[in-house]
Amino acid sequence: MIKQLKEITNLRTYVASVGVFVLGVVLLALSERIGFPDGYLWVKSLMSNIGALLIASVSIAMLWELFSKRSFLDELLAKTGLADDIRTVGVTGISLNPVQGPNFSRLIRSCERLDMFVCYANTWRATFEEDLKLLAAKKGSRIRLIVPDPDNEEIMKDLAKRFNANDSATMQGRVRQAINEYKDLFASVGNDKLDFSVWIHDETPVTSFYRFDRCAVVTLYKHAKGRGNAPTVTAERGGSLYNYIESEIDSMVKGIPPYQKLARQIYPEVV
Repeated sequence: MIKQLKEITNLRTYVASVGVFVLGVVLLALSERIGFPDGYLWVKSLMSNIGALLIASVSIAMLWELFSKRSFLDELLAKTGLADDIRTVGVTGISLNPVQGPNFSRLIRSCERLDMFVCYANTWRATFEEDLKLLAAKKGSRIRLIVPDPDNEEIMKDLAKRFNANDSATMQGRVRQAINEYKDLFASVGNDKLDFSVWIHDETPVTSFYRFDRCAVVTLYKHAKGRGNAPTVTAERGGSLYNYIESEIDSMVKGIPPYQKLARQIYPEVV
């Protein structure tokens, strides 16, 4: 993904640079080929100077873009130690908008497996409903929804405080609504081969995250009351942050020895 964005940026730079360079050459050529009356020699001088300026500017900009900027960035990252850290963690994006920051639409459409560890995420589900339907319609797709147990009174009280809800019953209703609406959403697709399951757990969430095939998105919870921005980090597969999220999900649905799994499947019912 990073490589693709880099290639797109480079292509735009090259196209714009070539266009400006050609314009500069044209202005220089016209200033020499067009005969100007004595009273308009200043136009010839102006065209010639602008053309030369455009050519020189493009040359300097290209040297900066291709060599100096990359060397400066590499040196800066090396001195601060960020280069190795970013490479190890696998961070590819940071935002303060949990819904619109990452490109969830593209991430959902390009994956075949999705794990959602959320409290209820009704806004997120409604925003990307059509994308989720496309995912659910794919052959061999697998979706797992992991939410807190709505019957756990203590967790519902904690979440009510966090999300500024009236009481635990309000939070219980939101979680149950999320479960039912996700079930209805995927049932409406009509894909009998879809592997969709719902899991509940008895842990008070400290983050929410989404794991896709090749990357994961983590959103931190804030202490301030009500809705609003929160740090959201995107990490690519292979990095330590993705591995951390993978471990969290495995601890929920599989269990990591010697510990038992933290979540239990409620849909489809396990016989």
